[in-house]
Amino acid sequence: MNIQKKIMVAAIPAVMALASTSVDSKILLMSQEGWEVSFDGAANAFVMHQSASTTADAATGGINAGGGEGAFGMTTFRDAGNVTNMAMDSTGVVTGLLPNVWGMTLKAPTNNGLDMQTRLAFYTHMQGTEDSLGTGLINNRETNFSVSGSFGTVLIGKSLGIHQSSAILNDMLLFGVGALPTADQSGTTLGRIGLGYLYADFHPQITWTTPGLGPIGFKVGLFDPNDVISSGSAADAEENVSPRVEAELTYGTSLGDLGINLWVDASYQNTEFSTAAKGVCRSGNSTTTAEHVNSKLCDDVDSAGVAFGTKLTYDMFSLVASGWYGSAMGMRGQHGDYGALDDAGKERNSYGGYIQGTADFGQGTSVGYSYGGNFMRQTGNDMSTTAIAEVNGQTMHSGMIWHNVNDSFRLIAEGGYVEQTFHMGGGIEDSFGGIGAFFFW
Repeated sequence: MNIQKKIMVAAIPAVMALASTSVDSKILLMSQEGWEVSFDGAANAFVMHQSASTTADAATGGINAGGGEGAFGMTTFRDAGNVTNMAMDSTGVVTGLLPNVWGMTLKAPTNNGLDMQTRLAFYTHMQGTEDSLGTGLINNRETNFSVSGSFGTVLIGKSLGIHQSSAILNDMLLFGVGALPTADQSGTTLGRIGLGYLYADFHPQITWTTPGLGPIGFKVGLFDPNDVISSGSAADAEENVSPRVEAELTYGTSLGDLGINLWVDASYQNTEFSTAAKGVCRSGNSTTTAEHVNSKLCDDVDSAGVAFGTKLTYDMFSLVASGWYGSAMGMRGQHGDYGALDDAGKERNSYGGYIQGTADFGQGTSVGYSYGGNFMRQTGNDMSTTAIAEVNGQTMHSGMIWHNVNDSFRLIAEGGYVEQTFHMGGGIEDSFGGIGAFFFW
């Protein structure tokens, strides 16, 4: 098995859970009746150093402890969906963006034209406190089954979300470290999550993928809905009466030696406020007119997002460009991270994207560079107060070199620079670097 297929084993079924992708496995057990059990996975570790500090006019206090002062004497900064931490200088041995994973797929014999399989995968990492009792988290991100036939594939269970999944799948930092939100991070690192796209995450779902339609691919799913989180947590939308809908359309073609892959995906969810949250919302958004106080503004929230991108390949070079725009979607994790809604429950608009170039020099060695970020537009309620400054942008430069020693072993070195800025002035700067390795099976 070559290294490209080995990478797919780790990145797609074990990490991205794309049911439409068929890959071989290193470990395969078969019965005489035609049943198959295959195992796949990956393990990684990095030595990482990062050094973060506030800019000259940045201030922290209240939500973040530190010193300094921003515009209007601002001393309290709220870094919802944060991608780094102030005044941090640390070195550690960590698991990167991808957790270590052991995955199992059980496939039944084809029966009446139907192919059926089930997927179970366990994820873990080494981050946590400094003793053995604080580490070793086991996370069951994948537990699902799928049925395939002439109608396509239907997946039922917990698997990766559709919206913005192509952006993370094409990110070279999938096999790196990237950003780290805190010095004592208890989970995996972020890679480029929150710095060019929103995390697709793993959700309970019922998803249909169309059968082969030439260069066109399409999938759509109903998802277990998320709570939509406000900055102050008092105006969260948590009455989930309707499922979320996510869909993706892809197209692949070539022009001579130029390979072209395009995608567009979207997400929509309607979530209602509780009685208490309605009160907070109407109080924070009211005017002197009864019409506005009783408007639909504070009945529910429409969360919607669209993402798009392309991957171009020519000879040894590859270029990825991706972007997204959303309302009530947040800055890092979809619908959450205390940034989708303002303190009064008003939807915030956010957007972002990244561009990435890589070159494969042969003999297993490749290099890449990427730049991207996420940005958030403040609401009128955000701008009317000088009590707390909200994040309005976070960007990252990243460079990486990797070498495939053999089909199962990859060495990686990377470095980067993260900047997080606030709408009342000030910001955080973080320089990081790491070296590590992956083992795939």
